[in-house]
Amino acid sequence: MKIKNRLIVAFLIITLIPLFGVTICFHQINHRQTEMLKESYSTDPGCYDDYGFILNPIQLLYNLTLNDFNTLTEAAHKTPDKFTDNDYLKNISEDLRKHYSFIVVKRNNTEYFIGNHYFYKRLSPLPNFNGKNTGNNKMISLDQNTAALIREKDFFFSDSSQGQIFLVTDLSKLIPRWKSYFMEIMCAIIIIIIVTAIILIMWLHHSIIKPLSILRLATKQIGAGNLDEPIHVSSSDEIGELCRDFEEMRIRLKSILEERIKYEEDTREMMSSISHDLKTPLTTIKGYSEGLIDGVANTPEKREKYLRTIIAKTVDMTYLVDELSIFSKIEQNALPYNFVTLNIDEYFSDSLDDLTLELEAQNIDIKYINHTAKGTNITADPEQLKRVINNIVGNTAKYMDKENGHLKIEITDLKPKKTTPLYRQINKDGTDLHPAVKEDEYIQIEISDNGPGIQEEALPFIFDKFYRTDSSRNSSKGGSGLGLAIVKKIIRDHGGKIWAKSTPGKGTSIFFTLKKEEM
Repeated sequence: MKIKNRLIVAFLIITLIPLFGVTICFHQINHRQTEMLKESYSTDPGCYDDYGFILNPIQLLYNLTLNDFNTLTEAAHKTPDKFTDNDYLKNISEDLRKHYSFIVVKRNNTEYFIGNHYFYKRLSPLPNFNGKNTGNNKMISLDQNTAALIREKDFFFSDSSQGQIFLVTDLSKLIPRWKSYFMEIMCAIIIIIIVTAIILIMWLHHSIIKPLSILRLATKQIGAGNLDEPIHVSSSDEIGELCRDFEEMRIRLKSILEERIKYEEDTREMMSSISHDLKTPLTTIKGYSEGLIDGVANTPEKREKYLRTIIAKTVDMTYLVDELSIFSKIEQNALPYNFVTLNIDEYFSDSLDDLTLELEAQNIDIKYINHTAKGTNITADPEQLKRVINNIVGNTAKYMDKENGHLKIEITDLKPKKTTPLYRQINKDGTDLHPAVKEDEYIQIEISDNGPGIQEEALPFIFDKFYRTDSSRNSSKGGSGLGLAIVKKIIRDHGGKIWAKSTPGKGTSIFFTLKKEEM
């Protein structure tokens, strides 16, 4: 839920819930208080509704003990002499006591019967007979907390003597009830507001404040250099989106930092490797040069041998320096390219002619097979593509462990039925090393050998910078671990893909694709 919608919901919560709650409580409290009044003061149920208790207090007072007074009035009309019967009057007084009331009967303006002498003494003198008072209401305040409601009925006894009935109702119980009513209403309102506030605060805390706290803590963690703590936020609002963006940033920063650390480690390892690989030929050159100066090589054959060794070591050093130069340009993304149109068959035939003599000297025979149509052309940089071939073939020669080595270069025109190689590899970043391509636009070059092969766990990393399957610097194989990384960069810059498959003990195949020249 978006923050805008959350604010709308918060507004509805803070308005509708209290309004609804107060309405329900107001109705329930009114209903309960009204029912208690009806029961306590014998009111007429049809005279007022539940809200009369608070909305129409005058009508409420008028209807207090109205049923009892109507009963007395009817008896005064029909059987007035009953009010001279003490037993009858005592029974009436017992019934009225339940309603906080009592009667006073006067005959010829003289008190004949008093239902509650104690309370009666607190009243002002009651009015005398005038023949017109029927149902008059009079409320008298006796003190701060006590009041009385007096109803009067004038009538005549059967002997024509004057009679008066006064129904006196003690209102001292009503005033606390009124206070209790208002207190209940106020308490209900306060409780509803507090509960609503708690619900709203909890909801806002969970949906807004908590994610912000998590984000603030994550910011501190990142500021302190700790990039390992993930940010877990499930909300879908703007804060949730911000947290997810922040989490993606944390992951990227962590990845960049890890890559940087690995790069620095690899750089240190490379420097150590290059230092070792340079030191070895330099030591050899120095030793053979001193041998020539000191006259150790005292025959023409020895001098020629020494000079050839010096030249070979100089070539090795030149190769290492050249790889470092190329690697530096790759790191700066400044590797120069001069793309031209090349006939694939002519180019590979000429390139292999240069390699054949060198490979034969190492007892490695080379086989070249071209399945593409005659006249198939590619767009490539001949110098950089030659570097690709030399690096791959150089690795083959370097690690060949057989007395009779075999190297095969096979070029095929990718057909629709050959979507991707059967052997599938996933790079460290989760991408396919050889994803599907539009086959009719590419050719595939396979360079395979019968060397020692590569272990399966090492295969996904052979194109990484500085990676060497043999990490020992004491190895006689040498190398900087940059060759295949350079190959990968060049092939990708040509718009192709590169991958490998290998069987330990049987050999390795390197595959790469090149785009055909557009016709």
